[in-house]
Amino acid sequence: MPSSPTAAARLAYMIGHPIAHTAMPAGVNAWAHDSGTDAIMAPVDVAPEALAGFIAALRGTANCDGAVVTAPHKVAMAALVDDLTPAARLVGAANVVIRGADGRLTGDNTDGAGFVAALREAGADPAGQRALLFGCGGAGASIAAALVAADVARLELVDPDTAKAEALARALGPAVQPVCVPDSVAAHDLVINATAIGLDGHSSVHPLTGLRPEATAGDVVTKPPVTPFLRQAEAMGARIQPGSAMALAQIPLVLRLFGWTE
Repeated sequence: MPSSPTAAARLAYMIGHPIAHTAMPAGVNAWAHDSGTDAIMAPVDVAPEALAGFIAALRGTANCDGAVVTAPHKVAMAALVDDLTPAARLVGAANVVIRGADGRLTGDNTDGAGFVAALREAGADPAGQRALLFGCGGAGASIAAALVAADVARLELVDPDTAKAEALARALGPAVQPVCVPDSVAAHDLVINATAIGLDGHSSVHPLTGLRPEATAGDVVTKPPVTPFLRQAEAMGARIQPGSAMALAQIPLVLRLFGWTE
């Protein structure tokens, strides 16, 4: 098999706006090279107003098996596909689009599964833990659902759109509660930034006042590799999980969805 893509390669896109910070294309393309698989993932910066047109073109791209979707398109994508998996329907967002041979598109969501898989690989199983999650958008909602499925003891949601946090809490059950930004995170075992705050390399969603050394701080932002939020947690002695860990843990899931592995 070829170690670099040929004109017969299977294609998947990684779409977002911006896109340069994403970690998955490099990981997928390294896998394709190392395994000799004739496939490639191409990152594409798609502005919101161009998203519908891009997806319409994807339907007719016969050598394309789908796309991975990052901010700010995950919620909008759920309305552009033909079908949603239960995971995507629950959170109202799709971060993976699978293209069928007939051009029909199915939206799925693997953000939460990837985040929890990365936690477990790092020895921070969320079962029985008390978690605080900042951000109830596409990634945040998916992570929240996965934490509940992983038997988190309590999950508190913070979002400037309080109605969004309240609706997500109602959908996920009594273990989930919307809260105001707490002064201290001392009561939490797991603190997660599921917003874009930190992408500028300077801002942080919370000063992490009271964070305990035995706690874990996780981020979905992949660039800078260690955000200000995570630098602060690391300085306080806590375990950290960078955004790249969530992205890389999703690669096996995405490869199966595209039909590139069994």
